[in-house]
Amino acid sequence: MITIAIIINYQDDRTAIAALLKEQEDFRVIGIGLDGYDALKSATTQHPDIIIMDFHMKDIDSLEIAPLIKCKSPSTALIVLCSHDEQNLIANVLKAGISGCLLKQDGFNHLVPSIRSVYYGGWYISKSAKNLIWDSFSPPTERDIPPFSFTPTEMGIVHGIIHGHTDREIAKNLNINIGSLRNCVSRIKKKMGLRNRVQITIHALLAGIIRLEKMAIDI
Repeated sequence: MITIAIIINYQDDRTAIAALLKEQEDFRVIGIGLDGYDALKSATTQHPDIIIMDFHMKDIDSLEIAPLIKCKSPSTALIVLCSHDEQNLIANVLKAGISGCLLKQDGFNHLVPSIRSVYYGGWYISKSAKNLIWDSFSPPTERDIPPFSFTPTEMGIVHGIIHGHTDREIAKNLNINIGSLRNCVSRIKKKMGLRNRVQITIHALLAGIIRLEKMAIDI
C-alpha cells in the first residue's frame, strides 16, 4: 500500500486529486493539507511514502521545505505541481531532492504513474517541462562531476531506477540479490558524494552516461 499526503493550496484541486487517488486500490490518502506547515507535520507524524505539494505554498515554497521534509522522513518521496510560470525553476527543485514535477495545466492524468515511479525510486517529469529542465542544467565540468564511470551492473541499476522499477525487479533483471543491489547503490552514493537516487540519476544525465530520452517521462 502506497501512503500519500496531499498538500495543495486550492480546495478544488485537493478534492480532485483525492478522488483520483482513491480510485487506486494500492493507494491510501493519509493526510490532506494546504501549506508547508501541514506538509512538515505530515512528514513528522505520518511519514507518508509520497507527499504531493504545490511548487509555491502560502507559507513556504518547495525548495525551502524539501530538505526539512527529507530530514524528518528520509523515505518520503516528493512530487510538486507547478504552473507554466514556474517551469524555469523546476531544475532547482530536482537538485533539491524532489523526485517528480508535473504541470498543473496538463491536468492530473499523469499523477498516478508519477506516484508509482517515484515510489520505486524513479524520477518523473512532465513531458512539457523536460526540455526546460535540461536546458537549465549547466554544462558539466571536470570540477562539477567526479571522475567515475558506471560498471555494467551499476548502469543496469540506474536504468532500473529511472524507469520506476522496484528493487526486486531490478535485481531479477540483473541476476543479483536485493542485498547486493542496495549495497551497490550505497557504494555509488559514497563514491560520488551523493545523497539519494535522484542525485545519482542527475549525475548520470549531466555526465552524458544516460540520455534524457531514457528517463521516465509523460507520453
